[in-house]
This record gives sequence, structure tokens and C-alpha cells, in this order.
Amino acid sequence: MKARLRPHQSGLHRAEMIRELAVPALSELREFRACLERLTGRVAELVPVVMEPGAPSGTWLRTGVADYLFYEEQTSRFHQAHIVLSVAAQLLLGDTAEPSVDPRLVPDVSPQLIRLMLGGAVCSPVTQREAEELAFLAVEHARPVSYPQPLARRALRQLRPLHAALRAAVPQIAATAAPRIWTSPSLRLHRQVIQIRDAALALRPYRDPEAASAATSTACAAGLTGEELAAAGEAAVLAAAVSTRRSGQPVPRTPARTGGLPMPGPDLRSETAWLVKVSRAFAQLQRAAEPAVEAIESRPDEPASWMQTARERSR
Repeated sequence: MKARLRPHQSGLHRAEMIRELAVPALSELREFRACLERLTGRVAELVPVVMEPGAPSGTWLRTGVADYLFYEEQTSRFHQAHIVLSVAAQLLLGDTAEPSVDPRLVPDVSPQLIRLMLGGAVCSPVTQREAEELAFLAVEHARPVSYPQPLARRALRQLRPLHAALRAAVPQIAATAAPRIWTSPSLRLHRQVIQIRDAALALRPYRDPEAASAATSTACAAGLTGEELAAAGEAAVLAAAVSTRRSGQPVPRTPARTGGLPMPGPDLRSETAWLVKVSRAFAQLQRAAEPAVEAIESRPDEPASWMQTARERSR
């Protein structure tokens, strides 16, 4: 296929292309790939990978014959849609059809060396923040049914315990996109959901499957089933991961995969509904741990994490 992207194409036209991509991204990634190839006139390859801790959740490489979009495999469909849209935005707004590379892949390599290595390649001038902002707005306009603002405000309050704890543990997620677009409650909810997912990925080296087992046993005894039971286990794993990250010591075993968890649909409502369940269970863990923390603070000679104490109290 002959490339149809040209440097003289306006930014408005390229933004319209990204909005057009948002619809298939939220439904089926194969349709997204076909739409991207039609818009660019280039071969596109979507490659799911398990990113290393601290690596971006999505990245790209443009060669002379194809565009390669790499996205995180171990996350939700809604998060993946956001990732591939952000990556596509960097490609489409890069003002070049020549070989190019995501600068985050080669942070310590000079542009001159990149050109020599990849035959005239250049780094995209579009930042991740700019691309993410456009991806957020594209999804906002692509949703067939708008998210009612009162429900979005309620969901923001319900997600606050989980989001606040993850943001404190992984402060890098606060840099997600530019703050000037956050006027709509549904946009703020979208950002909060993405930040929770980004933090969960960053905490993977600290996930302890034993925390889920202990919490699941307690939740089963309390009569929880289905998604509520799974949410209790995931909340316990995240709480333990937050505590372990503070200590700076990753879990000394292969981290548990997240494949056994319920997988929400590729839309903001489904994603929010699941994370609200996790946040509710997370808040219950925090409330249960508060008396133990107060007791520990009165005995400074016996240090322990609040999660360890919560586990002991649940046995």
C-alpha cells in the first residue's frame, strides 16, 4: 500500500482521523487495524506484549513498509483501546511518513544515531501527553451513549479510595495527559480509570497471590460470590502491593497473572462498574486496618505494614 499521510495535511484532518479510529478501538481491535490501514495507506501490525515494569504501556515503530503498534497484553480491553489510540495519535500527528520511532524506546540515543541506524528515521515530535489528550477526547466523542454526568460524579467518589492509594504509591500516573481538558465529569472519570489501570500495571512486581487467597477465603465466609468475590481478592492484592512497594522489595516469586479476573467490556461503563467493586472492597480493607494501625503506632518498637496487620486480624 502506498502511504497517504503527507506533511501538509492539517492537524484538524489528522484529529478527525483519530476520532474515526476511536469507534473500532472500543469494539474490536481487528477493525481498528483495518481502519488504521485504510486511513494511512500503510500496513499496520498490532502486537500485544507484556511490558517490563516502568515501561510505557504502548509504543510504536514505523519502518519503510509497516507501522508496528505495541500494546500491553495484561490489562483490560478499555485500557487497551486507550493505549492503541494514544499510540496511533503519535503516529498520525508526527508529520512524517518516513521511518520513525517512539522516542521512549530510545531515550539515551541521539536523533543523529537513530537516523543512521534506521535509514533516515526521525523521532516523532508529538509528545505522549499530547497524544493521550487527543485519545481521551476521541473516546469521549465516539461513545454511542454519553455517560450521564451525575453518574460520572458518583463513580468518581466511589473510585476515590482506590485511586488515592494507587496515586500515592505510583505518583507517575498523575502525569496522564494535560490538565486543561478536564472540565467534564465523564472525562475526569475516564482519566481516573486509566490512571488506576496504569498504576496496577506498575505494581505487578509487588503482586502477591497469597494475599488474594487469604482475602477470598474471608470473603467466601462472608457470603460473597461472583464479581464481588473476585473484587475482594483483587483489592487485597493491590493493597498488599501498595504496602510492599513502600518497603521497596518486590515479591520474591513470579507475579500472578491477572488473566483469572473478570474482564469488563470495552467501554467506560463496564470498566467503571468493575473498578467501583474493587474500590469498595479496598476501602473496607482500609477501614478494617485502621484500628490495627493505631495500635501499632502506639508501639513503635513493633513495626509492621498495615496490610500485614490486616491479614493477621482476618485469620
